[in-house]
Amino acid sequence: MFQQLEAFVRETGKVTLTIKMAGEQMSVVVVPCGDSKEAALRQPLVLTATPAELDEGFVQALQSFEGAHRSLAEQVSATTEILQAAEKSQAGKAHKALSKGSKAALPVPASQPDGEGDDADPADDAGESGDVPAGGAPADPAAKAGGDGKTDLFALL
Repeated sequence: MFQQLEAFVRETGKVTLTIKMAGEQMSVVVVPCGDSKEAALRQPLVLTATPAELDEGFVQALQSFEGAHRSLAEQVSATTEILQAAEKSQAGKAHKALSKGSKAALPVPASQPDGEGDDADPADDAGESGDVPAGGAPADPAAKAGGDGKTDLFALL
């Protein structure tokens, strides 16, 4: 019995074993007391039977409990690793996005001195008609969206 308990104690760090009699029945409580923050990994194994039945089935029940406990611990560990990797990845993406966003925005068209913007040259008024100037982006994305007050997000790219 203690050889089977040894593997479980090594895995969890500490195990509390409580045995009590209630009439002809014996209750055995095996509580893993490991470092895990996961409550499911601290759930006890509680067996109540006659001493003869416990002699026959305790080791098998403990092995089954230990296997389930190990499987759950591995799942918790794997999930934690996945979440930490995803967190690092998202932090990297956010950092890159913020770096790109802090670069200079599209240049603001230079204001023209009074009187120069009144001529009827259609080439000078390309931004006002919603055409795309030589830079490749519309001068006024809201004008390109159709004048409904909504901004065409694709035009901003």
